[in-house]
Amino acid sequence: MKIKLFWIILTTTLILITGQATAAENNSGFLDDYSSLKPDPDQKGAKIYIKPDADLGMYDKIVFDPIEIFYAPDTKYKGISPDELKLLADAFRDLMVKELEPKYPVIQTPGKGVLRVRLAITNVKMKKKKRGLLGYMPIGAALTAAKDMAGLRIILSDSMIEAELIDSETNETIGLLVDTSSSDTPEGKESWEALQESLSFYARRLRKRLDAAR
Repeated sequence: MKIKLFWIILTTTLILITGQATAAENNSGFLDDYSSLKPDPDQKGAKIYIKPDADLGMYDKIVFDPIEIFYAPDTKYKGISPDELKLLADAFRDLMVKELEPKYPVIQTPGKGVLRVRLAITNVKMKKKKRGLLGYMPIGAALTAAKDMAGLRIILSDSMIEAELIDSETNETIGLLVDTSSSDTPEGKESWEALQESLSFYARRLRKRLDAAR
C-alpha cells in the first residue's frame, strides 16, 4: 500500500512539474511577469491583466516601442534579414496605428497623457526560401509585402501576441496581454489573416476602453 501511494505521489509530482515547465517554455520572456495574467472572457485563448486602479481616461496619445519578433524555440531555421524583420514589424505597427488614429494620435515621444505600448509577436517559425524577398518586392505596400513574406518564409500559425501597456511618465505597468488565439486558426484561413484579426481586435478594444474611461 505504501509503495502504491509512493508511486501516486511521484506521478502527480512529475505531472505538475511537466505542466509548469511547459507553461514556462510557452512564455518568451518578453514580459517581466506572467503570473498576474487571467483568462480573457472576450477572447478565447487569451490572457489579460489590467491594473485595478488604472485610469485609462488620462491617456489621449500613444507611443509604440519598436515591435519585437521572437523565434519559436524549436524552429530549425533562423535566417531572416534585418530588412525583412523590419518590414514585418512595420506592417504590424501600421495595423495598430490604423485602428487607433486619428482619435488617439501615435507620436514619437513619451510624456503626460501618453500611453506607451510594448508589443511582440512570439513563437514565430521560419523556413528557407531560395530567393530573397527584397529581390523582387515592389517598393512600399508594407502590409501586402509582409503578407507575401508570411506566406513564403514565415510561419505564423502558432504565433502569439504579447503586449504591455505602460504609463510613459512613470514607467508603471498598467496592463498585460498574451494571446494565443492566432494559433487556433480556422480551416481555410491563413495564419497571417488570423494574426491581423487578433491585432485589430485588441487595437479596437484599447480604443474603446480609452473612450469609455474619458
